[in-house]
This record gives sequence, structure tokens and C-alpha cells, in this order.
Amino acid sequence: MRPYGPPPPTLPETRPTISDVVEGPEGRHFTITFGPWQRLPTHRNASRILITAVRGSGSFSLSDGTAAALNTGGIVQVDPDVPHAVAAGEDGLEITVHLIAGCCGVC
Repeated sequence: MRPYGPPPPTLPETRPTISDVVEGPEGRHFTITFGPWQRLPTHRNASRILITAVRGSGSFSLSDGTAAALNTGGIVQVDPDVPHAVAAGEDGLEITVHLIAGCCGVC
């Protein structure tokens, strides 16, 4: 399982922190911690993605302009190859990301 590539570059002080990376046969899982107003620019992944908001708030958006609030406990599923972005609100945001390997497409 390999994503299409990293998101567009951003200044180091504006990048969220990635931690707790675990890779196994079911996919790759990690935590992304955003400071206030930090964002992850539009990018895409070859895998199906499941995002869970652990704390804080922010927004999740698709490249077509569709956007949704992302609050503690919120869950978002993204199909493979769909461009998307995540932005934190004023209190920051922590999410867990699950890149699901070999998903059959019915979940």
C-alpha cells in the first residue's frame, strides 16, 4: 500500500505532527496532531481512509468544495483517490487516520 505522494509542501512550523505510525497487513494507522489553525493541504491516497477526530475541532473538505465540520468523536470515510484536506480550528485538532489495505469497496 503506497499513497500517491505527500501533500504539497508547507512551512515546517505550519505542519501538523504525525506520530504513532503502525503498519500491518490490514493497512497503516497513525495520529495527526494539528496546532490551532494548522492544515493539511489537499492530497489523495490510493487507499480507503477512515478518519476519527480524537480531540479538538476543525473541518474536512473535498476538492469539489464540499466541506464538513470535524469535531471530537466525528468519523469520516474517504474513498480511494479522492482529493481532500483537513484544517484545525482555534483549539487544534487530533485525528487518527486508518489507511485500509485492500478494501473491497463495500464498507
